[in-house]
Amino acid sequence: MAAKRFKGGYTGRILRVNLSVSSYSIEPLDEAVAEKFIGGSGYAAWIIYRETPMDVDPLSPYNKLIFMTGPLTGTITPSAGRYTVCALSPLTGIWAESHSAGYWGPELKFAGFDGVIVEGKADKPVYLWIHEDGCEIRDAKHLWGLDTYECEDALKKELEPGVKVACIGPAGERLVRYANIINDRGRAAGRCGLGAVMGSKNLKAIAVKGSVRTIPAAEEARLSSYIRRLYVTIRSHPTVQIYSSYGTDGIMEMMYEYGDVPIKHFTLGVWDGIKKISGEAMSKSILKRNWACFRCPIACGRIVEVKEGPYKTEEGMGPEYETVASLGALCLIDNLEALAKANELCNRYGIDTITTGVSIAFLMECCDRGLVSREVDGLEIRWGDPDLLIELIKRIAFRRGIGALLSEGVRRMSKQIGGEAERIAMHVKGLEIPMHDPRAFKGMGLQYATSHRGACHLRGEVFLIEQGERIPDLGIHERVYRFDLESKPKIVKTMQDWHDVLDSLILCKFTFIPPAAVAAILSMVTGQRITVKALMEIGERIYNLKRVICVKRGVRAKDDRLPERLLKEPLKEGGATGQIVELDKMLPEYYRLRGWRSDGVPSRERLKQLGLEGVAEDLYKCTAGG
Repeated sequence: MAAKRFKGGYTGRILRVNLSVSSYSIEPLDEAVAEKFIGGSGYAAWIIYRETPMDVDPLSPYNKLIFMTGPLTGTITPSAGRYTVCALSPLTGIWAESHSAGYWGPELKFAGFDGVIVEGKADKPVYLWIHEDGCEIRDAKHLWGLDTYECEDALKKELEPGVKVACIGPAGERLVRYANIINDRGRAAGRCGLGAVMGSKNLKAIAVKGSVRTIPAAEEARLSSYIRRLYVTIRSHPTVQIYSSYGTDGIMEMMYEYGDVPIKHFTLGVWDGIKKISGEAMSKSILKRNWACFRCPIACGRIVEVKEGPYKTEEGMGPEYETVASLGALCLIDNLEALAKANELCNRYGIDTITTGVSIAFLMECCDRGLVSREVDGLEIRWGDPDLLIELIKRIAFRRGIGALLSEGVRRMSKQIGGEAERIAMHVKGLEIPMHDPRAFKGMGLQYATSHRGACHLRGEVFLIEQGERIPDLGIHERVYRFDLESKPKIVKTMQDWHDVLDSLILCKFTFIPPAAVAAILSMVTGQRITVKALMEIGERIYNLKRVICVKRGVRAKDDRLPERLLKEPLKEGGATGQIVELDKMLPEYYRLRGWRSDGVPSRERLKQLGLEGVAEDLYKCTAGG
């Protein structure tokens, strides 16, 4: 028997569930794969590349849905309580990954599993009950139709105290293309529509419960001492202090000054409603208390409550920055109580707030341009109407009336509407632009254009570097001017690779732990020494593998584009006045640094250098040239 590579961090077991035949099996974690791809989205990418036919409909039974943790999940490492969900996306048609925090991910590890592979489709609604002895596939008829909060509450009563639940709401059941997966009553695996994949399999929920409370490390005492010292570094970071004090929405006014907050569907640079929807405003009005995920020293979560009035909510998870910006600034809504209600509804129904906000704002502009009637289904579509926002969210979740069109996302909406709608649709590869305008941070434009899941701020967070953050461990020593172009290709590549490391460990990006410290922690957890350089090579390997999946789904250089508005239409006011994203001046150098061909396909040579020889041979059987 071969010696175990890892002495800690992993449980060593993967649960594989086939819903079509109502069976499950437990298989060993492949340590050779873990050594090359770590865990999380990296390990999941390898499974999907190997096992999912690349010509399948993402809503078919043949699309595999993978829930993965990483070697740091459930350990004493700060903010390592996350999990990832991966598949092919019903929204974009390409690689999809979404991440969530809270307590569900650690509980899966405590039950003895590093991940869950879901295959096939049940012939009726079911849920999974995972525990240390294995898995039960149970009837979910009584849960179907419940919102995510109701479903979680019902399973906690039905099973046992302490159970953790990840589930879908009505939107996932109805295959809304950006339906998400909710755990801990408001933590979301939000982007790419993986809740719809779950719904397509008739899988309502996954409940888990374990008995251990911490995943042991190979060098537990040394790790504990190291982490105690590391807390000072984490807590002293300026952004961590903002998040601790005001939540992620605490950056609203600062980002507005940069011209980063998209306003009125990316058409305005100034708006007097910003202060009304800031994190500080939230803390003075509807905030009840802070909320922390598993072993988190930051507690950026906000528990809020609107006690009375038309937007009354129960006490629960409040809106994050992305939600406040997409449902608020993007739609010119400055009523914070209404935004809290809208956020609660999105969480209950299980829909991504970013895509929801962008889709609604897109509809509003289409009405302004006469592409869609302003009077639709008895509604007057107009900017700044909080009641309209809430009604449209309800219609999206249940695919009612105009909600059926909105539930498809802006790329499909624009094709159906026609005319100039496609020109003003704010997406990359089908994924809606998040709430950081790249005209304020040019590197974000390149990051959006080349991200493997479409427009995504979390596949690099280059705007942090463009604000002055320096990461010497990654070779980023100097301050970078946000409107500079020459430095951006290298920085974007570096940050994308590093973020694929973080998403495979899995580690929250809000802790800002220095890369050398991350390498030290992983070494102490697994008992296998690793350097930052080695981690960066793994990150690049993962990034290229995900790109290959996208290439096999049809992505080429022509798809590494931004909406015309960001390329040609500068804002007339605000912190990014007069700026556009000169993407074509950055993209060729980015491809060169990546070792990709001019058509955006990873070269055979680079794939081989990264230890992906078999992937290279397989890819070049399917694509011309080489």
